[in-house]
Amino acid sequence: MPFHLRYKRGTAMSVVEITGRAFAEQAQEVVRVIRARTREHGDKRLLIDLTDVDGTLGPREHQALGLLAARFLSHLERMASLVPEDKITRVSEAAAQGQGLQLKVFTDLTGAVNWLVQPSSS
Repeated sequence: MPFHLRYKRGTAMSVVEITGRAFAEQAQEVVRVIRARTREHGDKRLLIDLTDVDGTLGPREHQALGLLAARFLSHLERMASLVPEDKITRVSEAAAQGQGLQLKVFTDLTGAVNWLVQPSSS
């Protein structure tokens, strides 16, 4: 497996850190692991830290990731992903939001955390 996943549970949100090579081939496996962990613990808000992922994915792979997130992580109220500034495309964000998942992509940790912990507007 070219990636490593670490899950940390918190009170306001949980964090998944992914390190290693860009993982388009194993994206579904990664998302299924995240789904199992977040469901097991009843998580509602999640930060996925992708800042230590090496390599770059194309627009189709980003779109596929957004659709996978929407398919497997719809039980979450909010999900943020953290990426390096030179890798932000917002393609996964648009794909996930198009399917109803509240996913936002950030390049700074503070912005991601602030968005995740703010109360939902009803």
